[in-house]
Amino acid sequence: MRAGIKPESVVAAAADIADRNGWSDVTPSNVAGLLGIKTPSLYNHISGLDDLRNKLAVHAADMLLDRLIHAAVGQTGRAAFIAIGKAYVQFVREHPGMYEATYRIGMPRPPEFEKIAQDMLHLLYRLLEPFRLSDEDSVHAVRGLRSLLHGFASLEAAGGFQMNVDKDASLTIIISHYMDGFQS
Repeated sequence: MRAGIKPESVVAAAADIADRNGWSDVTPSNVAGLLGIKTPSLYNHISGLDDLRNKLAVHAADMLLDRLIHAAVGQTGRAAFIAIGKAYVQFVREHPGMYEATYRIGMPRPPEFEKIAQDMLHLLYRLLEPFRLSDEDSVHAVRGLRSLLHGFASLEAAGGFQMNVDKDASLTIIISHYMDGFQS
C-alpha cells in the first residue's frame, strides 16, 4: 500500500470521480487508479464495490445535511425552506455525482446513512413546527418538498431550463407557492 492512503483519501477520490464522471464510474479500479495504487491495495480500505459506494453515499449525505443545517440557521417559516431549497440545489450543482450516490445507495442502507437521513428528516420536521401540521401532513409536506427539490435539481442538471430567466428566482417562487399551502 502506498504511504499516505487513508480511508478519507479513498472517499475523496470516489467523490472526485463521481462529480467528474458520474456515479457509475465509481469503481474500485477507477478509485485505485486515481490514487496511484493497484486495485488489490484498495481492499485494505473497502470490502468491495458496494462498500465503496456506501462510503461515498454516507459522505455525500453528511455534506448535504451540513449544508442544510447551515442554511437553516437563523431562519424560520418560508425563509427557512427557501434557504434550504437553495442550499440543496446548489449542492446538486456542485456535486452531481455525490448527490446521485445519496439516492442510488443500495438496500439495506448502512446505519451511518440511516442516521444522517433521520437527522435530515428531524431538521425538516422541526422547521415545519410553526405551521402546526399533523404528523401525517408533515410527512406529506417533507415528501413534497423533497420531490420538488429533487425534480428541480434533476431537470436543471439535464439542461431542462433553457429560458433566459433566473433559475434561483424560479426556485424561490416555486418553494414560496408550495409553502403557501401550509398556512402558518
